[in-house]
Amino acid sequence: MIEQLGKYRIDSILGTGAMGVVYKAYDSNIARVVALKTIRAELFGDHQEAELVARFKNEAQASGRLSHPNIVAVYDYGETPETTYIAMEFVEGASLSSLLVAGTPMDLNATITCMSQLLRALEYAHARGVVHRDIKPANLLITSDAQVKITDFGIARIESSTLTQTGSVIGTPSYMSPEQFRGETVDGRTDVFASGIVLYQLLTGSRPFVGSASTVMHQIMNEMPVNPSERNPALSKTFDHIISRALAKRPEDRFPSAQAFLETLTEAHLEYTGGAPLTEEDNERTILAFQRPASKDVHKDAQENSHRGSQAHVSQPGMTARHTDSGVARTQPTTFSASTVTPWKLEVMPDLQVALSTQVGPMAKLLLKNAAAQAVDVDDLCNKLLPHIPSEKGRTQFLESARAIKKKLGISTLSSLSGSRPPTASSGTSMHSAIGATQAGHTGMSSTQLPLDQTIMDATEKKLTPYIGPIAKVMVKRAAKATANRHEFFRILAENLTTEQERLRFLHEVGEL
Repeated sequence: MIEQLGKYRIDSILGTGAMGVVYKAYDSNIARVVALKTIRAELFGDHQEAELVARFKNEAQASGRLSHPNIVAVYDYGETPETTYIAMEFVEGASLSSLLVAGTPMDLNATITCMSQLLRALEYAHARGVVHRDIKPANLLITSDAQVKITDFGIARIESSTLTQTGSVIGTPSYMSPEQFRGETVDGRTDVFASGIVLYQLLTGSRPFVGSASTVMHQIMNEMPVNPSERNPALSKTFDHIISRALAKRPEDRFPSAQAFLETLTEAHLEYTGGAPLTEEDNERTILAFQRPASKDVHKDAQENSHRGSQAHVSQPGMTARHTDSGVARTQPTTFSASTVTPWKLEVMPDLQVALSTQVGPMAKLLLKNAAAQAVDVDDLCNKLLPHIPSEKGRTQFLESARAIKKKLGISTLSSLSGSRPPTASSGTSMHSAIGATQAGHTGMSSTQLPLDQTIMDATEKKLTPYIGPIAKVMVKRAAKATANRHEFFRILAENLTTEQERLRFLHEVGEL
């Protein structure tokens, strides 16, 4: 690894791609950490290198004229005999594409938060003559506090720019507008179209246009996608109308601006919530929704590992944070024994995860995996998940979904499906009585009331963070809302840990063992 590039001290490699390397670097002149994006000139011919350098300059010029909290700032452009580079804002976070779970909608509040920031940033850029032309989840960075940052203006169209001319086709096929495929001159409504695709993906967990490049092009040019409400029945049909307008084939039939798109989307969300403003709990759920999800599927992994003997382990990336040299928190795999993934769990977990995700967002996968490791039947599993659903209405909806899943599978209790041990007295609690028990927990009803003051919560957060990372703060708040009993408080938090060893160690650290 090189040690210096221009005036920048190279500290580490953030990523390596086909075109170049991105470094974490330090500008000692103004004591600022930056990300350096470079071109690997030796990999390209003179013509290709000239085109890439032109795009680099275009990115620097496009981003350089923009100063907005939701746009990654570009500080500097430079060339050396060996390479060309851009110095830009160093963002600790992850791309939106890495946070999405296929087939699982994003939490609606998180969706609105993300889209609001995206559309405000686009309105700002368009007003200054910059059209991004490649809006997609991979180009949207999400920080740990759920702030959105648009990056990669390499193919942006700038007013008066001669980099790209009418007749050129450029962009990412699945997110391109019809006029981009036709090679026509584009304006801000092209970014509106791409933003509509991102919104559709957040609302449904699926892209509206899929297939080969030629198939996607045909769909975008000629077909409208399935309405979001058909893929996610929890959605109001108002969102169908918003998507239909954002993805209109003709630019003049779309929202005329990102601001108009934003205003209509905001109105639809207020209608959905009955005009209620976002609460602190809503904001916490948004932060949770933007945590990095598990990269593998419990159902698939368990099936693959079931053929490898009783000592096999199912790799399950959890929320245990480790800090890399780049300073970006990365989640590391945690494991649980494949023997805990019994046949009934394999049968119900995919459907149950979808039902839970509509209430708690992408955290559903982690919560479900941890609860399933100890559950003996469906009812027991649902009872363990209920405390993580913040509202009574949400708990009711989840239990209704669970009953529908059991009906679909033709079972009354899961022990009959698994052919294993019957439910214990505690797990035999019916799902009808589970809500009452959960509500009692939320009112802090307990024979032993030990106050949970801020000092205890802060100390607990510090002890929990090494296990699950930055979301410890949110989990501590949630557990404190669920119970005022200190012992129950620690028990709820321990359930979020993946292995029995971690749970015991945590309880020992907080003085519960």
